[in-house]
Amino acid sequence: MSRSTHFQVLFSEEEAKLLDEQTIRDRKISGTLLMGFAALSIFKTWEDIFRSARKIIILCGSGNNGGDGYALAQFLRAEGALVEIYSKEGNFSEETKYYKNLTEGLKIPNFPLEKFKNDSVNPGEVLVDSLLGTGFKGPLSGEISKIITEIHSAKERLKNSLLVLSIDSVSGYTPDEKIRFAADILAEIGSPKIKNVFYPLSKDRKSFHPIGFVRQESKTSKYLFPRANKEELVSKLSRAKDSHKYKNGSAVFVGGSEGMSGAILSSALAFQELGGGISQILTPSANTLIKVLKKDPSFMVSGLETSKKSSDYPFLKKASVACVGPGLAASDLPHFSFSKETTLIFDAGALKYLDEKHLGPRTILTPHLGEWSSIIGKKYESQYSALEDAKIWAKEKGTYLLLKGPVSILFTPEGNSYFWEFQEPKLAVMGTGDLLVGILTFFLSRGEDIIESVRLSQSLLLYCAELCKGYPTAGRIRKKIRTLID
Repeated sequence: MSRSTHFQVLFSEEEAKLLDEQTIRDRKISGTLLMGFAALSIFKTWEDIFRSARKIIILCGSGNNGGDGYALAQFLRAEGALVEIYSKEGNFSEETKYYKNLTEGLKIPNFPLEKFKNDSVNPGEVLVDSLLGTGFKGPLSGEISKIITEIHSAKERLKNSLLVLSIDSVSGYTPDEKIRFAADILAEIGSPKIKNVFYPLSKDRKSFHPIGFVRQESKTSKYLFPRANKEELVSKLSRAKDSHKYKNGSAVFVGGSEGMSGAILSSALAFQELGGGISQILTPSANTLIKVLKKDPSFMVSGLETSKKSSDYPFLKKASVACVGPGLAASDLPHFSFSKETTLIFDAGALKYLDEKHLGPRTILTPHLGEWSSIIGKKYESQYSALEDAKIWAKEKGTYLLLKGPVSILFTPEGNSYFWEFQEPKLAVMGTGDLLVGILTFFLSRGEDIIESVRLSQSLLLYCAELCKGYPTAGRIRKKIRTLID
């Protein structure tokens, strides 16, 4: 199965616009019809919410995003819903004019957008935001800025008794800035867009409405990771009846400097509990040595001396994966050379260990945003602002880069980007990065390629987090691995 069919394609704002134009031009589908498809699809997806609303207030901008709002308004009114519109004046496209005229023919109350205030909305009503599309470039100003402030005030006043549904994008949102108001639902139209991946809503509060765009034929190097379900994960963890310890995965973990034994233990225990066949911990700390053996005497563990060469550690040549960095101080970095057959993971303390000879198609770096800023020597406000530089860097170095965060992004030597969009607050806790590299080490040691290993690792970590009640520690999350094995 090819990447383009197995992984859903993703688009920048510019690519999404071109895809829209291509669909209209090549498939001879009018923009008016596409707006109608979108309105019908949004209504059917969120029908229960619309039908239970006391009233639906739609804020329409002057662009085609506003046209989607008018199209939805006329459909809701035809279905018997109580609807009001607040309209921004402007030079409307033919498609937007068409649906605006329909709303006038249905005598839907329509007020100037400037008249909308936070007290225009009451409990039990639904507010539809169709002011700005994903192509909007900030900063906000003038009338739209004031209206977005009013939406925020209404949301703050009414809390959960007001539901806000944004069409195609949350107006004024950019991942580099503070969220202007909290949307409850994001209904994305036509093509999945990068900016929307970063908006912090659970997957069940985001809907996608394809409306006939030929996405798979479009040129893009961006993809969404599909989540592996429990059955797929269980199948990946199974062992063949004739298996042996090396076939089940072999790895070396290098880290655990003084005071940081928990990091290396977390990574190595994740590997072991998943069923990794054989592993060794190399640590510069005598205290870590003691803690590892106390935790599990079956661990192979050795002291790490920076003056020694890789040849002094024979298992380095035997292991299929070397994970360097969990809990490793920069002063304890060993001067190792690795076999060309060894897959390398550089995490945390090893991220300054970037000798060119260690970078290549069998290497993956796993920094969070702060660590990435340190590597590149430039401060980034968000992962979104780091996208282009990270993509270029990974391609120039010919290596893999996994930029970790609420949305994790894998950049490849070929210039492709893979986005993990499943945001889970339970994972925003110390130690989950160490868990992730331990899990990643396991899948790589079992022969999965780097892209697939990242997908499976993120899926498994998310699955374990969801099984935990409240906000768990990394240790509690790791222990849920047993539910897949037992």
